[in-house]
Amino acid sequence: MPYNIVIAANEGYVQHAAVMLCSLFETNRNKQFDIYLLTDGITDTSENRLQEMCHKYSSRLIVKQPETELGKSLGINLKDLPVGQWHTMMYYKLFMPVMLPPQCDRCLFLDVDMIINDDIDPLYNWELNGSIIAAAEDIPDCVEIKKRLNLKQADAYINSGVMVCDLAAWRKVESAHPVFEFVKKVSSIITNEQDVIAMYFKSKLSFLPIRWNMTTFYFMRVPKIFDKYLSELSDAKRNPGIIHFAAPIKPWFKDCIHPYKNLYKKYLAKTDWKDFKFNNWEKLTPRQRLNKYIKNTLNHFGILQDGLYTPKY
Repeated sequence: MPYNIVIAANEGYVQHAAVMLCSLFETNRNKQFDIYLLTDGITDTSENRLQEMCHKYSSRLIVKQPETELGKSLGINLKDLPVGQWHTMMYYKLFMPVMLPPQCDRCLFLDVDMIINDDIDPLYNWELNGSIIAAAEDIPDCVEIKKRLNLKQADAYINSGVMVCDLAAWRKVESAHPVFEFVKKVSSIITNEQDVIAMYFKSKLSFLPIRWNMTTFYFMRVPKIFDKYLSELSDAKRNPGIIHFAAPIKPWFKDCIHPYKNLYKKYLAKTDWKDFKFNNWEKLTPRQRLNKYIKNTLNHFGILQDGLYTPKY
């Protein structure tokens, strides 16, 4: 049976989706995947490229347009939901039980700003023990988020970039309490889909080891992480299952200093987007760029000890 993988991307992120999928296929050569791409539209050229890549690795690509399909089938308009600094697409993952076929009783959701660095089977088949979603706990910033959402500090708040989902159990919850109606009720206090998941699935969330969602925050010299995970951190840095480039300066920018940035280039070279030109994220003057280079070099050699710097693991 193929592994059901769900991703969300538009034309602006389709290259990064291709890189992430290439890393998934390359590190899981003996597996077949059904890739469900949730999108608000990509070009025919991009779709054909993705289809060909998936076929090359004995997998399938199924393209779904949630806003169109949900509008037709359920009369749902996702544009009614708050997006803040983000995009309506962040809500697509809330409708996976509806968008995937009924026979799909489990799936793995993956953000596309990632590199898959290990066998995916232990993650995909993670024992949920009655939970509907298993995911890594979010960074300590969620302490204040829980206060805003009127949640207890003991309630789970996850990073939704990697989620193992029991779709069969999720559909039962959805049929009794449609998530769209729930989101509309809480729209005045939420800022993104993670807020919704924390509230909607309260008591039905469990945590994964941090190696399955190693965000950029964990690689910083002073990591943004709960103390209870510090014992896992050293090994997780050296042997990450999934590397999540969850920071503004991502590896498709020349000025990215992430210790695993070259893996993005490695897998990019195996895709039809291999001719991509890397530009700087920060718009700096030559003097400012030189100063930053000097500062990063001093941090690299430990002369400076900036907490936000991401040193080699």
